[in-house]
Parts: sequence; C-alpha cells; structure tokens
Amino acid sequence: MKNNLKIKKAFSLIEVIFVLVILGIVASISSQIIAQVYENYIMQRAVYNVSTKTELVVNQIVNRLTYRIQGTTISKINRDFLPGGVITPASWLPLEDIPVGDDYTTIEWIGYDNDSFAANANPNWSGVANYETNASKNGFNSPGSNLNNVATIMNNLSNTKVDLTHTKPAALIFLDNNNFYNGTKEYSPLCMGMIPELATSSKDCIFPVEQNGITGFNFTRANDTNNTIRPKIITERYKLAWSAYALVPEPQPNGQFDLILHSNYQPWNGDSYRDASTTKSTLLKNITVFKFSESGGVINFKLCASENIGQDFNVTTCKQKVVIR
Repeated sequence: MKNNLKIKKAFSLIEVIFVLVILGIVASISSQIIAQVYENYIMQRAVYNVSTKTELVVNQIVNRLTYRIQGTTISKINRDFLPGGVITPASWLPLEDIPVGDDYTTIEWIGYDNDSFAANANPNWSGVANYETNASKNGFNSPGSNLNNVATIMNNLSNTKVDLTHTKPAALIFLDNNNFYNGTKEYSPLCMGMIPELATSSKDCIFPVEQNGITGFNFTRANDTNNTIRPKIITERYKLAWSAYALVPEPQPNGQFDLILHSNYQPWNGDSYRDASTTKSTLLKNITVFKFSESGGVINFKLCASENIGQDFNVTTCKQKVVIR
C-alpha cells in the first residue's frame, strides 16, 4: 500500500522567488494604474468645478451688462480710487477708449431697471416722454406708465434706498444722440456723477426724478449750485435706473484676485461703489485674468480662474464672451 503512495514535492526557493517577483510587478503596475486613475479623477473634477463656476459667472456678467444704459460704461484704474491713491483725469476712460494693458481693471455702468419695466404685460414705465406737449424744466409726462408699481418694485430691490420720492429719487437718462445738457456736455461719467472724486458738483446729464402721479416725472434737481435754473433737453426716449454696478478684481495674498460685484449705489446722489453701504457680492475667487474691451457697442471680455489640486499645482480655465445689445 505504501508503494502506491506518490510523494509530492514542495516549491523550490527559485520558484518562490520567481512568483514573488511576478506578484511584485503586478502589484506595482496595479498601484500605478490606480494612482493614475485617481490623479485623472482629481484633475477632471477640478477642471469641471472651475469651468462650471467660471461659466456661471460669465453668464451672470453677460446678463448684467445686457441691461447697461448706452454711454454709461467706463473703466477705472482701481488703485487710483483706493485710499491713498492719486486720482487724475486718466484714472477713468470710456470703455471703448481703454488702451491695451493691465491698468484699467474695473468696469462700471448704470443699468436700466428691467425688473420694474418687465414686471407687467404692459411695461410699468414706457420709456417714452411726451416732450412736445407736456414737458418743462420741472418734469414731463410718460404715457402708458404705472409709476406706483415702479416705486414699489424699486423700493424692494434697493432695500428702501430708492422709492421715487424727492429724497430717494431714481435716475433718468434720455437716449437720443442729440441730447446734450446745456449745449456743452454729452453723457459721460463726469456728468452722471460716476466720478464724484473729480467733479462733485458735475451732475448735469443724468436727472434724478420723483414720481408725479401715475405717469409723470418731476426733476428733483432743478437748480445748480448758483441757484440758476438748469435748462433740460428732453427727448422722446429715456431709460430709468435705480442702481449703478461695478465689477472690481480685488487682489489677494496668493497673487490672484476675487471678482467683486458692487451694486445698489446711486452716483446721481453722490454715491460711489467704494461706499460701505454698497452691496458687495463675491462672484468668483482665484481670478487670474479679467480683461474687457468695447467696439461699436459690443463688449468683449475674458475671464480666467484657477483651482488648486494640491501643493502648488493649479488647474486654470478661461471663458470669453461678447455682449451684444
């Protein structure tokens, strides 16, 4: 019976070593594959996150700029308007005149009040002035308007800062190309009060207005500083506004920027986007590029943002859009 038993041999040392080497190679390859898959996942997630956030912010900027009032869009050298900065006539320019470079980093504009305009099937303010038969230095009639609704909506949107009363007026800008104030000044940030640091009393072509009945506007600033009646050239079309807006990149310790949207301030009342009462919203952090230009009424801007994926490694994505009115 013992002769029928077969003797089984164990693995030799060389065979064991060979198997261990193979297992080591397989484990090494597997770990590299797993690490590579994980790195790709981290990279793709970071790219997706920063791309999605940038796209959302770019679309929000487009929506805001779509409702800008013609002739109110300017760019500023932001550092000149910070405490300790030196403000000169070159500290701001109309957006279409800014040169190539990195100095003009802030964009500012007055947006017309589309919220109250489109709140009803019929616009709450018609945008049409009855300037031929019912207009004077004191005000005018705007047929088809419902200024009670406008006052309520503006009051809610501005957190009670604008309600179409004498002390909390809205702003009105006439749109016809031949509308000059007093025969000398065209629409510009100076005459709209958007540069109060340079011309505190130069508020000549944007008119603060209060409600006069359901369809009428009265100008709340009838006289200049010398108590002389200001002539007002009233044309057929106008836009109504309750706020100006500014996009300001604020430097951060990491060498990048946070893009801040300032709103709910009234330059026609002497407000500035730097005031403490201005509404500030951080649209996007870790901005690396924010550039813009204007040509023929079309604004082109580019926004780049980054996201850290560990240590000193960052993923950057850029979006470029045009705003056509």
